[in-house]
Amino acid sequence: MENTSRLYNCVRCHCQVTICSHCDRGNIYCGKRCALAARGESLRAAGKRYQSARRGRFKHAERQRRYRSQGKKVTHQGSAEPPANDSLSTRSEIPESVVVIEDGAIYCHFCGRLCRDFLRLDYLHTTTTPLGSDRKIIHWPSKLRAQAP
Repeated sequence: MENTSRLYNCVRCHCQVTICSHCDRGNIYCGKRCALAARGESLRAAGKRYQSARRGRFKHAERQRRYRSQGKKVTHQGSAEPPANDSLSTRSEIPESVVVIEDGAIYCHFCGRLCRDFLRLDYLHTTTTPLGSDRKIIHWPSKLRAQAP
């Protein structure tokens, strides 16, 4: 059976992704690589915000004092920058192949299921049952109602 699918752009690498309704959980990234990279960026930004706050600066200074008391050096040398004209790059920013179309059929990027030709551009909106006659009304017992402030 064919599933409905959603077409979206990964918010990190901006490549197009097709995801079936079975796999769709509000995904915004094309895969684990982009999700983990975005999580790392988020953690670094949170750490930077924390270090710029007064409490974070004091906690960092205390941690460095403890480290120095063990006789270890606080500073270290970083890696050397690669030359600008380097022919080999260690970073790969090439997005994954995500929209899988074979013989005119569209498949889910995550599970590989066959999807319909119609692609949604928005999330599936689930509807909840309205509060109606099945709504329970709880009445306070007369004893407790008299004691309530």
